[in-house]
Amino acid sequence: MLLRPRKTNFKNSHKKRSYKSIGHKLNLNHKLTYGQFGLKNENPNFLLFNKYLFKIKIFLKKTVRRSNITNRYLWVKAFPHIPITKKVIGSRMGKGKGKPSNWAAKIPSGSIFIEFRNVRPGRARHFMRQVVHKLPGSFKVVSRYNTYVPLISFKKTTIQYDYFY
Repeated sequence: MLLRPRKTNFKNSHKKRSYKSIGHKLNLNHKLTYGQFGLKNENPNFLLFNKYLFKIKIFLKKTVRRSNITNRYLWVKAFPHIPITKKVIGSRMGKGKGKPSNWAAKIPSGSIFIEFRNVRPGRARHFMRQVVHKLPGSFKVVSRYNTYVPLISFKKTTIQYDYFY
């Protein structure tokens, strides 16, 4: 089952202002809070759809939590709560906004949305690389201890309007 909120006040939502205009007030996840390694977003106004977030969660649960001896921990600090509406194909112009077809999580630039604990540096880097292959845009691996893992940035070129808001 894909991720979506159980209950919402309104079916549709307005388009919010960009994070650049608001500034750094909404970017609360710019430091590691739980783990030792994290994946940092470098895309402005990045929308992560529930389909991709679900794929990432399942992949990381299988790989990171494979051995319980080391007490590896994983945190995905994003949840799709923004409804994405779409009009039916072949419908004419007007007659209001379309029905909600998808859910997305807005991840501002500079925020860390995946964290690991008790994972070796090389293995954490490998997991992050696998995750980045499933996502568009550019990301950076952040560590609490900069001596163990050099800061690595991953960049993928995509069409601008596919996954960005």
